[in-house]
Amino acid sequence: MITKFTPQQQELIASYQRKWRAISLSTERIDRKRLLAVLEDVYSLYPEGPMPEVIFFESPYGAFSAELIVATANFNGLTDDEVINEVASLQNLRGEGQVRTDLWFDLHTYLSPLKLNPQINQELWEVLTKNLVDEVGMTIHEQLWKILWNWLTERLWSELKDTPNACSCFYNNFIDRDSEWASYAGLFDFCINELSYQHDREQWNVYQAVCSECGWWFLPSPRHYIICDRPTKLLLDDRGKLHADEEPAIQFADGFGVYARHGEIYSICFP
Repeated sequence: MITKFTPQQQELIASYQRKWRAISLSTERIDRKRLLAVLEDVYSLYPEGPMPEVIFFESPYGAFSAELIVATANFNGLTDDEVINEVASLQNLRGEGQVRTDLWFDLHTYLSPLKLNPQINQELWEVLTKNLVDEVGMTIHEQLWKILWNWLTERLWSELKDTPNACSCFYNNFIDRDSEWASYAGLFDFCINELSYQHDREQWNVYQAVCSECGWWFLPSPRHYIICDRPTKLLLDDRGKLHADEEPAIQFADGFGVYARHGEIYSICFP
């Protein structure tokens, strides 16, 4: 049984971490033409019905804002049940059978110490997950989603205050914050290429392409592929926490961003 990684394997683990950390924290603009080609490949894995519409936003705030406008428009004069039905039809950012579930879930489910390689013990598996699962990107994603979810919740209760049942329906079924689907690329990459993990080649090719082209900011659903562009600025401290002095630590092209010191957010910029 393998009890430790060789120096060469340890160097490879570090190189895979650097590779995917750079991709995760990139501030380059999304290449829309290239991404559209990747999304066609995503659709080819789930070809039921028409190709979902691809919608681009400058930031995740833009996506939340657009959905809020659609969700609360033209509700005047409707009964409570009618509003509930309208809300139920607007759950555009959810959808099973799409990339954020199936595309990484199979890999994640079957990529375990026993199924991957019986010779790798739990201690070595923990080394892999500690170094190759993108905790930095996942934490930033969760922080932004929490901010936007709180912002959205306040406005939903305000806009739908006369139809509380509809508000609850929307609140419970709107955006499914899934901050894990893009965090495993480095782990999969290492295990596939260095430990000969048996995998679905087409699924892996599409998964890594989506992670490379837009990563955290892809929100799939049956009717829409929501794309939020990468931040234009992303500043971290030496522990990978959002941090900047007297300027936003993360900011998007539309002006949405946050001020933070060592991971603690103290101010939010809304466009």
